Amino acid sequence: MSEPRKSGLGAPLFEQAIRDLDPDKRIVVLELGALRSGTVALFTAYRCRLDVADLPTNLPKLQALEEAEERRLVLQDTLCWPDAEPLDLVLCWNLLNYLRREDIRTLVEMLQPRFASHTRLHALMEYASPLMPATPGFWIPDAESRLHASQVDEEQIEAPRYKPKELERLMPQLAPERTVLLGNGLQEYLFRPRG
Repeated sequence: MSEPRKSGLGAPLFEQAIRDLDPDKRIVVLELGALRSGTVALFTAYRCRLDVADLPTNLPKLQALEEAEERRLVLQDTLCWPDAEPLDLVLCWNLLNYLRREDIRTLVEMLQPRFASHTRLHALMEYASPLMPATPGFWIPDAESRLHASQVDEEQIEAPRYKPKELERLMPQLAPERTVLLGNGLQEYLFRPRG
């Protein structure tokens, strides 16, 4: 008898990052997207601090600005916490696809003070398709760490399709731990701090 087919996107590196979290220790997770009930539910099994940046809300403002310093200030406001703690996991979802190269560099520079040796950064990058939705939509994990995309934007824009070596140049503080090409054409990444 065959197993029932599971819904959602199997993202093995996301599943690995969740599986490797220690349920006996307090963890700190940075959600770069908007807060979703699935994310909250997934981390209820842990003693978890969940910082939510809600970068999608600031993307239109960020994309409209030409001056690098103005964009830096928007990112700084997005990532500002008065009592920032070292991070165990950063959830980027597909948001890096919507940032300029220099903004990716700035984002990681701003996060670096919160990196610990065990910090992991998870990202889904456009790889196979030359086009992507004009807005990032939402990614919602379920209890089995499978991902469900909530994509309402039918308008398409050109996908940056950042190559692995380019991402390493943009984020020299991080080294790719693993990368996997998913069935939907997205490249899944799990990064760790270098050194």
